[in-house]
Amino acid sequence: MERAIKEIASPSELANLYQDIAKNLLEQTNLNNQNYLFLISLEKSLSYFADEVFDKVQSGDHEAITNFSCKVKWKSLAINPAIQNIIIPEITHGGVIDCIHSYQMLLIAPKRDDLISSDSSIDLKKLNELLDRSYRWISLLRKNLDEC
Repeated sequence: MERAIKEIASPSELANLYQDIAKNLLEQTNLNNQNYLFLISLEKSLSYFADEVFDKVQSGDHEAITNFSCKVKWKSLAINPAIQNIIIPEITHGGVIDCIHSYQMLLIAPKRDDLISSDSSIDLKKLNELLDRSYRWISLLRKNLDEC
């Protein structure tokens, strides 16, 4: 199914589509598993964006990254010296990719009733901030690749 989708649309179109889906999910109310669906859509967007970046910067000696996970795709792209300064902060602690993974782990972790309070909750503000950070990162990287 995914291969058929890639044949119909380019990775940049798919990245934008999944980013729009993530944005629309944040605007929805009373949706089951809304936060998790948002994170999956955002991760999918970044995965397709990694494919787009790979298509622009690939050299003949690199293997295709389309079958890798999102995080592994970005780690392999971070090897490229032309874009590593833009990618590395987003795949390390506190970056967009790391936040998506951390939030997913928080969502699937069992709830502990013995805790009085916790500062690790995921709220709409954090998800909106994550979406904005991903928009800025994608925009910066696209501009950088278009200029080079």
